[in-house]
Amino acid sequence: MVEHKNMMEQINSFILRLKTLYSQQGRTGKILFPSLFLLASCCLCSLLISLFSSGLRNSPITPGPNVLPSVGIAATPTALFNFDFATFTPFPTLPPSTALPTLTPPPTETATSTQTLPTATGTPLPTVTATQPPPTVPSTGSIRIAAVDKANEYVELQNVGNAPIDLTGWKLVSETGSQSCTLRGVLQPNEVLRVWARKGDPGLSCGFSFNIWNDNQADPAVLYNAQGEEISRFP
Repeated sequence: MVEHKNMMEQINSFILRLKTLYSQQGRTGKILFPSLFLLASCCLCSLLISLFSSGLRNSPITPGPNVLPSVGIAATPTALFNFDFATFTPFPTLPPSTALPTLTPPPTETATSTQTLPTATGTPLPTVTATQPPPTVPSTGSIRIAAVDKANEYVELQNVGNAPIDLTGWKLVSETGSQSCTLRGVLQPNEVLRVWARKGDPGLSCGFSFNIWNDNQADPAVLYNAQGEEISRFP
């Protein structure tokens, strides 16, 4: 006990010295000092462990008497759990199976199916009345030359009749130069068609690259139908 007390006093004095040294250190020393203190603590702990282990080795150990188990009659162990199972009874012996009964097949039925087709009652189709074809536009009729504008190179044709007239195959001729312009289209009643010698709009353009109507002398405009018959003349 005296040795342990002296050791504790030495440890306390050592700690006081460490505190005094720590307070005397500068900034860098205060950073390094805890590391040194930790190292010293580890060494101190190892020293204490070695002292305790040496004390245990020096203490005398008194061996106790060896107690050997006595050999006797072993008692019958008591079961911890008693499940109280019933006495197992074997499965009863089943009598041999009797023969299966003979199955009588059902009587064969001859199915005679008679299919009766329904009688279709047809609905008579409605009678379609053929539409009459459109009336044929006559290629001759009451068409006259209404005006001739030699300066602007066009002629005006007018249908003065009551029916439309098909102009397919008709010709408008400048009689002095024998220039001929083929007409086309259908002219309705009271409708006026302007026929241009060159190109113009509205109306029909003959497509000549030069003038066909002579301004300095008489140059009649003559209209012929598809059959080559003269229909109208101006002037």
